[in-house]
Amino acid sequence: MQDLVEIANFKTRMEAEAAAGLLENEGIPYLIQSQEGMMHGPLFPGASIVVAPEVAEQAREILGIVEEAEED
Repeated sequence: MQDLVEIANFKTRMEAEAAAGLLENEGIPYLIQSQEGMMHGPLFPGASIVVAPEVAEQAREILGIVEEAEED
């Protein structure tokens, strides 16, 4: 299995699922990582979306995410 790239973080799983719908509409495979709803509630609230490295840039564009340029 190849490494996945985290492209976005959200306060809730519901927010992540809404954003993931945009990726799904464009045919971008994704995975939502979250511990919400596990056992007795979230130990670590929030969720992130991860994708394959080769579609990360496209996925960020679809979600309107602008990466900050790294300074040397």
